[in-house]
Amino acid sequence: MGKNKKKSIKILSIIRNIIIAILSIILVVNLFIIIKSLIEPKKVPGIFGYKPFIVLSNSMETKISAGDLVIVKETDAKSLKVDDIIAFRDTDDYVVTHRIIKIYDLDTDICFDTKGDNNNTQDAGPVCSKRIEGKFINKIPLLGHVILFIQQPYGIAIMILALVIISILIMNSSGEKISKEELKEFEEFKKKKKEESKNKDK
Repeated sequence: MGKNKKKSIKILSIIRNIIIAILSIILVVNLFIIIKSLIEPKKVPGIFGYKPFIVLSNSMETKISAGDLVIVKETDAKSLKVDDIIAFRDTDDYVVTHRIIKIYDLDTDICFDTKGDNNNTQDAGPVCSKRIEGKFINKIPLLGHVILFIQQPYGIAIMILALVIISILIMNSSGEKISKEELKEFEEFKKKKKEESKNKDK
């Protein structure tokens, strides 16, 4: 097999493994979120204090867009400051990810005024510590769309099927194909070995 062919097979194998790894992680994370949500429906599922949220609006453009998956970390409200982005439950119990614009350090609690970067007005009412889910750490662009898709009844089945098809296609494209010359050489080699074996038996 030529060096170029070996290199191509190696690259295709790496690409296959990366695709499978990414899709597998998405599946595992999504299944974890679904299971945790069923066990504790009133709590947001998290791992070691980190929680994922799917953003459904463009209120934080251009920092965060609809369809992004944001990761927040549970944080002591006293450590938060103006300009931090936090995830919190609004008055309708929906999770919102907006920026802190003002802090009220009260005797009994600490509360915040918040606002979406893309909104003209600030959010209604202050957000106090009990309603805060965590501080924004990072985001994975557009992954929220994928997770929402997988949560549909047919989503997981399609994702698993995609994993299988991608694996088969890449494996087929990277498989060795024996040329006529290689086949002829192999047959001659077998014939030679067979003759050597006969001569030894005489």
